[in-house]
Amino acid sequence: MKKMLCLLLTGILLLGLLPVAGAEETKTPVINCYDFDLRFHLEADTFPYRDRKYIQGYEELLDAIEFKGNFAYCPETDCMDLHVRVIPNADPEAVLEFRVFGWISNWLNVSSPLMGDKAVCFKPDDMLSFSMRAWDFFQIPLFHFAILSPEILPDAWVELAECWWNETKVMEDNTLTVEAMDRITEQLRLQFVDDIRVTKLVDAATKSMADSSLALDEIHRLPDLLAVAADGQNLTIEMEKTDELKDIRWSNHRGETIYRSHKTLNTFEEVLTLPGSSSNYMPAYSFSSEKTEKDFSFKLDISWDKVAEETPENENMPETLLRIKANIDRLSSEFPVDSDFSGRAKVEGIFLPNFDYLIHGVITGADGALKLTLNNPDKPDAEPVFTVTGQFTPVSYGGSLEYMIGDIITDYSLFDLTDDTLAELVETVFPAVMDKAPDFVYAIPIHSVQSIMDTLEKYRLLQVLMN
Repeated sequence: MKKMLCLLLTGILLLGLLPVAGAEETKTPVINCYDFDLRFHLEADTFPYRDRKYIQGYEELLDAIEFKGNFAYCPETDCMDLHVRVIPNADPEAVLEFRVFGWISNWLNVSSPLMGDKAVCFKPDDMLSFSMRAWDFFQIPLFHFAILSPEILPDAWVELAECWWNETKVMEDNTLTVEAMDRITEQLRLQFVDDIRVTKLVDAATKSMADSSLALDEIHRLPDLLAVAADGQNLTIEMEKTDELKDIRWSNHRGETIYRSHKTLNTFEEVLTLPGSSSNYMPAYSFSSEKTEKDFSFKLDISWDKVAEETPENENMPETLLRIKANIDRLSSEFPVDSDFSGRAKVEGIFLPNFDYLIHGVITGADGALKLTLNNPDKPDAEPVFTVTGQFTPVSYGGSLEYMIGDIITDYSLFDLTDDTLAELVETVFPAVMDKAPDFVYAIPIHSVQSIMDTLEKYRLLQVLMN
C-alpha cells in the first residue's frame, strides 16, 4: 500500500511541474503554482483477504478526510513551497497543517503549527542513509524509494562520464580499442567497489533479501559486460548528426548492435543489450518516447532475466533479477487542459517490491479537475484499487521562489537526531500535539485509529513514542 500511495502522490505533484497552458515565455523565472483540493479512496476489497481488515481502516480514513493546499515550484531555481491542510469531514475545525519548502537538491524544511516556531530540516541526499537506518532499527522498507535519491544521481557517475569522454574523443576511425575499454571497465569497477554513493545504492537494493549473494555477484559482474559484448575485439562507435536527426550506434566485430540511440525532432529511442554473465542473466534496457503539439507518450522496459537453458546448477535460481515495464500514452504536454491518458507500471524480480497496476487519468478543462485511478490488470473492470479525485487549479504565486543556504532553518536535522535533540524535539512538539491532535483523532473513524496503531506497533514505533 505504501508504494502505491507514494506512486500516486508523486504523480500528482509532478503535474505541478508541467507548464501552465497558454503561459507566455518570459525572462523572469517561471513559477508553476496551483491550489489543490484532493480526495483519495482506497478499495480494501481489492487486497488479499488476510489484509482487508487492516486496510479497511485506511480506506475509512481516506474517505473521512480531504487535502487542500497550494503547491509552487520554480524549475530555474529548483525551489518548492508546499502547504497542505488535512481536513476531517466530521469536524473541519480539527485541521492538521504542515508546510514543506526549500531548495530541492540541497535541503528542505518541514514546519507545522504542531511544532510552534520550530522546523525540521533534512537534506534529500541523506535520504538513502536515513532509510537504511529505518530498516535496521524498525524494519521500515523506505530504501525501496530512497534508491531514487539525488545522492547517486547524477554526481556519482561523474568520474565514469569523464573517463568515457576522454577515451571516445580521441578515437580513430570510429574505433574504441580494447585498451580503452579496459580503462573504462576499470573505472566502473572502482566505482562499484570504492564509491560510497554507489555502494550505498547496492546495499539498499539488496537490503531486505534473505540471501543477497546471487544479486551481489551479478551486480559486481556488470563492469565486465561491455568488454564481454565486444568479445575481446575493438568496438565500433558510429554517429550521424543533422539538424533533425542524431543517431548513435555501438557494434562489435560481428556486426551485433550493443547500443543504439535514435533522436528526431519528435521521437527518441534508446536500446542497450548486454550479454549474459557467467550466471546466465542478461541485462537489457530500452526507452522510447514521442511527442506531438498536444501530448507525449513514453515506454520503458528494463529486464535482467535468466536466458540460459535450465541445468541442475541453475534450476533454483530466480527467473528474473529485475523487470520494470512502464508506459504512458497521450499525457498532455501542458496543464491544465482536457486530457485522457492511460498507462501501466509493473515491477518484478528480487530487487524491488513487485506490483502491477493499470493507470488511467482524466483532466477536464482549465480548472484542473482530475481523476486518477489504479486498477488490477487481472480485474480491469473491478473497482479501482486506488482513486484520486479533485482539482489542481493554476494561481499566481505572488512573489519570487528562491531559497538559499542562509534560509535554512536548522532547529532539528531529521537525519542527525541524537538522543538529546530528539528529546528536545519531543518536549517542544508534545504540548502542541496534545492540544491539536486529539480533535483530529476524535473526528476520524475508530477503525482508522486502530489501523494506525497497528502500523505503529508493527514497526515498533509505538514503543518509541511511548518511551
